[in-house]
Amino acid sequence: MQKLVESPKIKILQYTITLGVCALLSFGIACWLGLFTNWEVLKAKAEGWSWRYYDDYSKNMFVWCNATFIVGILCFGFGLLFILSAGGAFEMLVYGIRRFISLFQRDPSKIRFKTFYDYHMYRSGEPKRSFLFMVIIGLLFVGLSMVFMILWNNAVTAYEAAHNITNFNV
Repeated sequence: MQKLVESPKIKILQYTITLGVCALLSFGIACWLGLFTNWEVLKAKAEGWSWRYYDDYSKNMFVWCNATFIVGILCFGFGLLFILSAGGAFEMLVYGIRRFISLFQRDPSKIRFKTFYDYHMYRSGEPKRSFLFMVIIGLLFVGLSMVFMILWNNAVTAYEAAHNITNFNV
C-alpha cells in the first residue's frame, strides 16, 4: 500500500477547508439551537426540560458547547471511517457490491475483476490518501466543546451559589 505524498500546501489547504467547514457547521447548529434567542424565551420553550442556564452568557456557552461537540464528533467519526476505508477495511464489501452489480451486465466478458484477489491487488496498487486531518480537526472541536462546557459550568455554578439554588428544575 503506497501512501500518497502530499505537499505542505495541500496539507494546509486540507486543514483550512476542513476547519472552515466545521466552523460554519458549528455556527449553523448554534443558530439552530438558539444562539440569537433570548435565554428566557428558550427556557420557556423547553417545556419541562431542565436546561441549566440563567443568563445570556451561560446560555451561549451551553449552545456553543453542544454545537462544537456535534460537529467535532461527526468530523472525528467520518475521519476514522475514511481512514478505515483507505486501509482496506471495507474492500470485501465493496467488491461484493461491485460483483453483484456486474451480474446485470449484458456482456460478462466486461467484468473488470473476476476474483477478490484481483480487486485487492488493484486496490493495493493505488496510492492511499491520509484523512488524519479530519480526526485532528474533530478532536480540536471536541476539545473546544470541553472548554465551552467548563465555562458554562463555572457560570451556572456561580449563579446557583449566589442565589442559593439547589433545585435544578427551575
